[in-house]
Amino acid sequence: FIREKSRRKTHLFYSKSNDINSDQSSSSDGSIAGASLLFAGTAVGAGMLALPAETLSAGFIPSIFGLIICWAFTYVTSMVTLEASWLASQLESTDNNIAASNDGDGGGFLSIAKMAFGPGGEIITAGLFWFLLTAIIVAYSGEGGQIISEVFTEITHSNLVSAGFGSVIFALFFGSLATYGTSKVDVINRVFVLGLVATFICLVGIGAPIVKGSNLLDYSDWSAVYPAGISIGILSFGAQNVVPTLLRYLDNDPMRTRQAILFGSLLPLLLYTIWEAVFLGIVDPANALDGKKMEVVSLLGQSGGTAVSDLVEIFSICAIGSSMAGASVSLVDFFQDAIRLVPSGEKDSESDRNCQSESVTSRLGNANSRVLAAALALGPPVILAYSFPGIFLVALEEAGLLGGVSLYGIIPALSIMFIRRSIALGDTGSKQRDLAMPGKLGLGDISLLLIVTISSGLILPEIIHLGKLFLH
Repeated sequence: FIREKSRRKTHLFYSKSNDINSDQSSSSDGSIAGASLLFAGTAVGAGMLALPAETLSAGFIPSIFGLIICWAFTYVTSMVTLEASWLASQLESTDNNIAASNDGDGGGFLSIAKMAFGPGGEIITAGLFWFLLTAIIVAYSGEGGQIISEVFTEITHSNLVSAGFGSVIFALFFGSLATYGTSKVDVINRVFVLGLVATFICLVGIGAPIVKGSNLLDYSDWSAVYPAGISIGILSFGAQNVVPTLLRYLDNDPMRTRQAILFGSLLPLLLYTIWEAVFLGIVDPANALDGKKMEVVSLLGQSGGTAVSDLVEIFSICAIGSSMAGASVSLVDFFQDAIRLVPSGEKDSESDRNCQSESVTSRLGNANSRVLAAALALGPPVILAYSFPGIFLVALEEAGLLGGVSLYGIIPALSIMFIRRSIALGDTGSKQRDLAMPGKLGLGDISLLLIVTISSGLILPEIIHLGKLFLH
């Protein structure tokens, strides 16, 4: 679980990229427990830091109701992703031209989109991945800069490091690690994940006895659940990207993978419920709703005493650091893969193979191309985080609604509809006209249309809102 966290998202861009854990994916006896922990570990991260800030205004009961909705969205869309990956693996095992090659082990999101919609769908999906990870890194860099600024202020008793400059320091640290590849990020990530787990246990243990039932039950504002609470909730449960890897890990067995998704998604729901109960049970909403949202996190420490305050600070650092580690290396890998596809402009006329091999990466060298990829990946997010130091929650909200819902809700559902229709019409080259995944969602295309409709209903109001802001 700890070893995998920093590498968990790299595979989701290209189906031919290295598997998240090649030694496990090639195994035929992968455990449901291990797969469940991988799913849960992918979901849990900095979202735990944002959840209380976004849900305090709603109150405990509406917040838990919102979390259950987000869990249901995650489970259903993960099942759709599972079917898309399984169908891709079955079609790749036949001799046809439409499938994306992944050695018969199932496709990632891009290969699935290409199979369903062609190169245009692959480009749109890649664009959504870029938007989602960029928005997440903007959020993490902004909040990381805030934490660094506060730490320097406590140590030096001066404002030598602003939040904006702290964001630059934070991003440069993880960017430098990302240039060395996943192995270096993995080392620091283990420290962050261990710290996250330890401080969470300590906070729950210390905070539970001082929880006030009146704080949990006496305040409710159901109108505050959407959009902020739902957006952060969807992002906090987001682990659909790891589903293709789970399918490979469990030997292409959809029924066992379905069990892993169920258990793996219920674990974050349990953790988030405990975290919300402790946080919202300690902090009095009447004393917190007048300030900035992220200030309510510090109120937990103030309400629980010095020990809780120190634990909250360490928890915040570990939550942001562990999530930034995985997101930054994934986005750098994404850009490095893209750089490999860009020709250098100098072609060898001897053969097409030599012509294709003369790419920007081959001319720069792998190390230099990695540095270029890190600059392209992290440069724009750092500029935004520096310019808008308090952007953490705003960026996560937009990432959850616009990026997460589109990528994990709309695209897989539409892909399944197109792939099913292609199989029925024989357009895939497969002789199996009745190819269907065991344990798939019921109601056929009706359930898929419901997913698309609900996802669109979540996204459209936010697009309209952003359009109005842009026009004015």
